[in-house]
Amino acid sequence: MKKSYFDKLAPWYYFLETISFGNQLQQCRISQLAELNEVKNVLILGDGNGRFLESLLKSNSNTEIESLDISRNMIGLANARITSLPNSSKVGFIHGDVFDWDFPKFKYDLVVTNFFLDCFTYSELTNLLQKVSLSLKPQGKLIYGDFSVPKSLFKKTLSSLLLFGMYLFFRIFARISAKTLHDPTSLLIENNFILMNEKYYLWSFLKSQLWIKN
Repeated sequence: MKKSYFDKLAPWYYFLETISFGNQLQQCRISQLAELNEVKNVLILGDGNGRFLESLLKSNSNTEIESLDISRNMIGLANARITSLPNSSKVGFIHGDVFDWDFPKFKYDLVVTNFFLDCFTYSELTNLLQKVSLSLKPQGKLIYGDFSVPKSLFKKTLSSLLLFGMYLFFRIFARISAKTLHDPTSLLIENNFILMNEKYYLWSFLKSQLWIKN
């Protein structure tokens, strides 16, 4: 995604999310906050309008944060959201493509990928998660919040239909490269991550995981 087509969606994103899922995506985003009290250096990838960023700042007053997004308009919304917070100066916004950006090695205690990895093909995920792993300190944490396909036949059928419609929409209007949802579990394990915690929402259609780099 060399060009950001999320700029046009930015003003409408909160509305689209709310009418589609209510507050469930946000609950999924912030479900691991209680596990993040000790993190000092954080990288957030594709946070969009900054709802997770705002919650993290409110719960962790001393955290230094870098937030990378390909959309200038999303960055503008996120910046406006946190301006009134006393620790907003601890946030540095980076406008860029995640595949062009040079990930610093062994810098972060936490990398956040809420509803971000679903935008990419499997080969793109392979490349990206290698960079993420190298950027984390030993015992660094990774938050993965995203959609999931439940196991029961009825829920699996319903979720597959929802995902088909969502991917069709975002491929048309945001030009994402992925055509379907890819589970990154095997790639995370290959990159020496260990699953520490997971939570499910909306009949297991939403999944939040906390991984630790071994």
